[in-house]
Amino acid sequence: MALKRSEVRRLHLSDLAQVHHQQPEQEWVPHWHEEWSFGAVLEGQCCCSVAGRPFVARAGDLIVIRPGVVHVGALTDPAHTGAVHLVMLYVPPPYLAQWGLAGPERSGAIRAPGLAGAAARMACANDVRAWLDSAVPLLADALPLDRSAADPIPTKAVRMLIEGVRSAVLGGEQTVSGLARHCAVSRERVHRVLRQWLGMAPREYLRAVRLLRAKQLVMNGEPVASVAAECGFADQAHFTRWFRRTFGYTPGDLARAMSRDAERDQAASTK
Repeated sequence: MALKRSEVRRLHLSDLAQVHHQQPEQEWVPHWHEEWSFGAVLEGQCCCSVAGRPFVARAGDLIVIRPGVVHVGALTDPAHTGAVHLVMLYVPPPYLAQWGLAGPERSGAIRAPGLAGAAARMACANDVRAWLDSAVPLLADALPLDRSAADPIPTKAVRMLIEGVRSAVLGGEQTVSGLARHCAVSRERVHRVLRQWLGMAPREYLRAVRLLRAKQLVMNGEPVASVAAECGFADQAHFTRWFRRTFGYTPGDLARAMSRDAERDQAASTK
């Protein structure tokens, strides 16, 4: 039986993506998003670790992950039916502010079978807006600030180091020693900060930042092969494998979604 692949859609909203994950045992390596991540589990379950805190979201649950928070996850099928289904929305923070919505103070999951089921039926931008109008306030009420469970907030010094590391990676640095030199700290300091605050080793961080940059380049219309080379991957196959492990779909899937969106916009403008 062929494995189902994740499907990514653009929904006519710039930088807002909807992804349907339906592949059993789909795994995500440590990563984060600049956007809010809102999810609904329709079948199976999603085993997550968000900001170092593990939890399991089951069918009928909603998930929210705040921007910039490191997380990992895996879709599992405890019933052994071969059916898993997770719908994710990635929403830039300005959208919530523009729509008068305040996201929850912390990441987590809540029980909401009705809204989870409605997520599967979203087919256009208006559907997404209506769903968020209901889901975001519910999540905000259920996940208030709780200092014992809040997403970790690093100190100014730690934030500066993390930003320095990220700047170095985006500037082309691909070694841990190079990161340490760029930030004028020891390799041990880089390891300790990234492990404590991001839940990943420096080499994992290097790869994650490169993949985030690659995703943006693909969204900007750059050819997948050139993006792989520009972001430091040995070849396109290696790049595609890590991209899919991180985001649940391939660079080609994303490029085709962007192309379909552009074609729809062009067709709409000529009517």
